[in-house]
Amino acid sequence: MEPMTIVEPRTLESIWRRIGPRLILYAAALLKDRSLAEDVLQTLFVRLLSSGILPPAEGESTYLFRAVRNEALNELRSRTRARRAYASLLEPDTPDPGVAAEMGELGKRIETVLLELPQDEREAVVLKIWGNVSFVHGALIAGISEKTFEYRYYKGLAVIKEKLGHLHE
Repeated sequence: MEPMTIVEPRTLESIWRRIGPRLILYAAALLKDRSLAEDVLQTLFVRLLSSGILPPAEGESTYLFRAVRNEALNELRSRTRARRAYASLLEPDTPDPGVAAEMGELGKRIETVLLELPQDEREAVVLKIWGNVSFVHGALIAGISEKTFEYRYYKGLAVIKEKLGHLHE
């Protein structure tokens, strides 16, 4: 990896606007708790701001997903309180109440199926689909081989397709 570069607060804000929602979604998939995921992201970005360094732009996304993963796993290991209710990750963005209700129901079904997946498969699916990362970067983030990441993704995707039936199309 290339040497780290100094980051200005405005640069960090730009990075947050560009990738923050995907990082929150990823952390929420790992933690099964959106508000805790937001806390993890806040901690990470405060740490980045106080350190003032980030990797070069071409490694930025992988670095941030990996940092989120580490923060989330640390939180899971150290958590002693009961898990908070899992907030919906897939809120509809449409003003039409009929479409919103239908999409909300679909989102709940997808969320339920995602939560039934083993964590490693759920992580791969969320990173690939909602995180919009490649197999190479997903493997780097998860700390596994590319083939293992790809296997977990396709295995999780197969379960989702099976459980959602005609909806996956």
